[in-house]
Amino acid sequence: MTDKPGLPLRRSLSQSPPLTAGILLGLGLAVAYALVWSLQELSTVITALVVAAFLAIGLERIISTMTRRGMPRWLAMTILFLGVFLVFCGGIAAIIPALVRETAQFVEHVPDYYDAIMSSKLAAQFGGEAGLAERAQGVLTAENISKALGGVAGGAASAANGLVWTVTTILLTVFILASYTQLRQGSLRLVAASKREQTGRILDGILKQVGAYLIGALAIGLFAGVSSWIFMAIVDIPYGALLALLVALLDLIPQIGATIGAVVVTLVALAVSPMTAVASAIFFIAYQQLENWVIYPTVMRSAVKVSNLAAIVAVLVGGTLFGVVGIVLSVPIYAAVRLIAKEIVIPRLDNS
Repeated sequence: MTDKPGLPLRRSLSQSPPLTAGILLGLGLAVAYALVWSLQELSTVITALVVAAFLAIGLERIISTMTRRGMPRWLAMTILFLGVFLVFCGGIAAIIPALVRETAQFVEHVPDYYDAIMSSKLAAQFGGEAGLAERAQGVLTAENISKALGGVAGGAASAANGLVWTVTTILLTVFILASYTQLRQGSLRLVAASKREQTGRILDGILKQVGAYLIGALAIGLFAGVSSWIFMAIVDIPYGALLALLVALLDLIPQIGATIGAVVVTLVALAVSPMTAVASAIFFIAYQQLENWVIYPTVMRSAVKVSNLAAIVAVLVGGTLFGVVGIVLSVPIYAAVRLIAKEIVIPRLDNS
């Protein structure tokens, strides 16, 4: 009888276990390398998809509230995005006059700043105005100027790339929201029919907690921004509107975001006077304690039911593994893992 094609090769492999193991090991390493390479190349795309899905889950909570009251989904999405657009435009309209005014004040006081710097003890240590001018001539060489321009061009390219990915993330969020129901149903169809009810219950619980976390984080950030703006208006810290917006955005990063914003505001306050900087430090230290021990626990306890210790550990792990995105998503991911353990792992352990 004639052997089938490829049969001698299979026989030789079966008769040579080390050779078979070596081939399988090589194939496994090649596949692993290809996966790692693909993840590295697609890291930006994956990050955009994860952030878009996170935003879509949070916004779905608002849309589902409107649809439960009989509103068509397309109308609920239109109202939501129109409201977000109007709020964004209103924020820009509120910031631009302050930015123009404070920029004009800065330009107007540039000569005073220059005189103050040149008459300072620090400038005297470098030989005063003449010594600083001589040092500046030594620094402003053609090579250094070329490097600086290259750095500016690189920074502009990075900013443009960030803007493109921001717009891409927003569009992905819209598309995910538009097909949210279909995506959910398609995900459940990948599970065995006998497990779909339990999986659907767990999935809905995870989505509910993620949405509640996002809304809670936005509320906490808004409260931090408004409180900071009121304080800066009272003590007359410049660029108050922009700094308050920065504080609100940074406060979305759990545990460490408010501290970063406090440092930035305190450094700006230091340019006003040392006492203003001290007042800024005292305010943000007090507010940080209020947020950490009263505001954040109260909001998150009702939203995702995560303790402070679990939140801190999750933030540290997420930040170490995935950077800023990991920090932002660490708490809802922990809440999702805990829910899965509560619904699946613990019952199986109790019944074993």
